[in-house]
Amino acid sequence: MSNSIFSDGSSKIKACVSHINSLNEIKFKKLLQRIAEKTGRQNETIFTLDELNKLESAFEISADNIKQMIETLEYMFLQSAYHLVKPQVLLNDLVNEQNFDENKHVLYKAKLVVEQWSSSAKEIVERLKSTHIASHSLSDVRWTLDVGISQASKSKVKRPTAIYEFQLKNDQTQEIEKVQTEFNKEELYAFFEKLESIQNRFKSRRIRQVTSDLKTK
Repeated sequence: MSNSIFSDGSSKIKACVSHINSLNEIKFKKLLQRIAEKTGRQNETIFTLDELNKLESAFEISADNIKQMIETLEYMFLQSAYHLVKPQVLLNDLVNEQNFDENKHVLYKAKLVVEQWSSSAKEIVERLKSTHIASHSLSDVRWTLDVGISQASKSKVKRPTAIYEFQLKNDQTQEIEKVQTEFNKEELYAFFEKLESIQNRFKSRRIRQVTSDLKTK
């Protein structure tokens, strides 16, 4: 099992390495600066549609690949902020886990990412601390198992589905909004795997915080 701080997005990062490699250092550095400036800002897009079109022409790669690269780099900054990653730890992760060591050219790009993180980390973390991410909070969860009869054949029981109702409380009006969703067996398993991953991150963060507190005493 990978110990990467980007464990959930490693495949996405690795897929972007070739696109990152296609950019010269000056263009890549400017791209990183813009992404870092916007990371953690609510209701703001990193690039406008017009700017994305200009990037497509300047970078000579497809708009989809540019968007993927921007989203991936933003994700890297967000994860680094979440884990309060030190620069050397980030560099080691990029080199050892994310294939940024393919050649010296790509390795230099990894160092540029780390340099940008070093200079922007404090601002990004502060923005995230002051941002109210969600206007709704989870009030209650209800579920039921639906094992109905197939419409195509009255004699056949259709594939069972779990129906979840998430009751969300609006933090401003205090009103409850009900959101229902269905899961088949595979989807439900994937959903709980994701929840387990999130829970493990909470535990990991708590352990690091306790360790840090002990060191300061």
